[in-house]
Amino acid sequence: MEVINRTNSRQYPQVRLVGEEVNEIVPVTEALRRAEEEGLDLCLVSDKSTPPVVRLQDFKKLLYEQKKAKSKQQKSSELKEIQLKINISDHDLQTKIGNITKFLERGDKVKVIVRLRGRERESPERARVLLERVTSVVKCKVSMVPGPITIALLEPVKV
Repeated sequence: MEVINRTNSRQYPQVRLVGEEVNEIVPVTEALRRAEEEGLDLCLVSDKSTPPVVRLQDFKKLLYEQKKAKSKQQKSSELKEIQLKINISDHDLQTKIGNITKFLERGDKVKVIVRLRGRERESPERARVLLERVTSVVKCKVSMVPGPITIALLEPVKV
């Protein structure tokens, strides 16, 4: 969509002016005069039809609304990753849980990984217990991923 002004109006001798209670074919000079009277811009809607279709509206407001609609469409959830170790202190665990809840409230998915190192690999049930402690505090949908590394995917509950 573009704005028609005095310099580029020569290529359109007549235009179809559409809008609130208006649908008529007028000379482009008449359409420009109406736009100036109302303090609006003359925006080209379609130049493929005969005569071209124009509308009286605020062009900057139109661009702002299009930008706002585009940014809403692009909002998607990210996958955040939190790594824990079995020997984590209670305060550090509460900090990690706070971050997880913040991510879930924003609509992001969280991947919680419990890494087992060295002799910790002999007791993988401790990792599951730690994940159960985390998921019991956080309100979300949980899915465990099987494998040598204990992983849980947390998704926000849709209300």
